[in-house]
Amino acid sequence: MSLIKIALLVVSFHAAHAESPSYEAVMPVGAIRKDSTITLKPVDAKSSFFNPAVKSTTSETGFQEVDNNTLYKVKSLKTSDTSSDADDLKALSSNDQLVVSKTDLGSGNAGCATSESCTLSSDIPVYKTGGFDFINWFLNLFGLGEKPKSLVTPVQEKFTPSQAMASAMSEKIEKSNKLLGPSKEVIPACTNQLPDHLKDDKKFGCGLQQALDAFKKAKADGKTSKDIFMFNDFSSGGVMGKMYFFNSDGSLAQVLDRNPIWVSRGEGGFGQGKGSMRTPDGAIMTKSYKPPRGGNIRDGIELVGLEPGNQDIFGRGVLLHGWDPYTPTQGCLGVAGTIDTMKRGRATLGGEPPYLDQLKRGILKDGGVMIYNFTPNKVSKCF
Repeated sequence: MSLIKIALLVVSFHAAHAESPSYEAVMPVGAIRKDSTITLKPVDAKSSFFNPAVKSTTSETGFQEVDNNTLYKVKSLKTSDTSSDADDLKALSSNDQLVVSKTDLGSGNAGCATSESCTLSSDIPVYKTGGFDFINWFLNLFGLGEKPKSLVTPVQEKFTPSQAMASAMSEKIEKSNKLLGPSKEVIPACTNQLPDHLKDDKKFGCGLQQALDAFKKAKADGKTSKDIFMFNDFSSGGVMGKMYFFNSDGSLAQVLDRNPIWVSRGEGGFGQGKGSMRTPDGAIMTKSYKPPRGGNIRDGIELVGLEPGNQDIFGRGVLLHGWDPYTPTQGCLGVAGTIDTMKRGRATLGGEPPYLDQLKRGILKDGGVMIYNFTPNKVSKCF
């Protein structure tokens, strides 16, 4: 396949989905508690739902389809639960983004599907619906994006026919791209120097300097004894950012097999506020990894704010947790790994390798690692 044909495919794919906002990803977000009062309505018959955690070669999206007839949207939610998780679920319901499965309602709550309102006799799992970054997923599927190649190219010695075809296609595209000139490759783990295109990027340099200053302050205040910090470049404001690992001198740290990796932000963008589903700006700190925690997502790393504008994040339940980085979170930081939600056990998300799981066993195990979120709000301080 020629590069021109690939480009046309990408453009047509993007155009098709740009005109089809009815395609919605369905992600587990926890449970509505027993004794809560809800009203349900059937989902839009024109909408197409899919599970981004399960691939499919037969569906249009490339993922497992979810039958519309099995889903109901939560039109309203009243609960005595005062946790931050309940605030997020209410916000999703207000945004028309919270759904339940007919199967999960069970016989005890089956009447909820036909009544104006009902009080739940048991906890029921709920799912978030929303946008999915198809164009980036599609580009990375063919090795054209900056996603770590270990996530898109098979690493097993023995390939299935589909894996072998994907591997051959990725190799062909990479060779085609090289004919057009040098490309911005993912930074190998064995180097500690930023590539030239980032060294010359004044915006990136400003953000990194902000992070270094915050790291020095955290060190002086005794908040951390670690010599590595994490820098999330969300400067574009998009759902997906890049998570870099740096040493205290500003050189790249060798933590994972790739640097950077993808990270996703909250549905509400960036900032603070209870139920806002916003990811915090600026400097935050990880607590030690000691699961399980309370709440819907139990396998996350708890975070505390280090700046006046992000002091509410611990109370809001903002976490660093496993997620599909192509889909926004509820104000948390989502990294490829595993997610543990109430009533649903562990669901593998985000592809392989599960980077967050590796970090939990490594530098994030004991806490005290600074993370700096370089967001549009922080970019405004640069120039």
